[in-house]
Amino acid sequence: MDNRVWVKDAVMTIRLPEEVDHFVADRLREEAGEILVERKVVFDFRKTVFMDSSGIGLVMGRFREMELIGGKVRAVHVGERMRRILVMSGVTRVIEVEEEKTWK
Repeated sequence: MDNRVWVKDAVMTIRLPEEVDHFVADRLREEAGEILVERKVVFDFRKTVFMDSSGIGLVMGRFREMELIGGKVRAVHVGERMRRILVMSGVTRVIEVEEEKTWK
């Protein structure tokens, strides 16, 4: 697996691949779990066109972890198809979904 999880300036970025299924979600969860310095997490959906319930679980799990420590989670570069999946799953009710990767 290439470098899909990294931290810069206390922001963890998780670059999601084209398809996020159970196998990919488990690998990303493992990689992200090894890094404990972040206060902000960005899920980059730039390449993603498919995500099953395990991918939703990955995003929601990281949201719950960040909520406990007062951190933030955002989804960026979300295309229309992925936006519909995030809306239908309820993710957009708890995390900010945006086109640009900027922190206020």
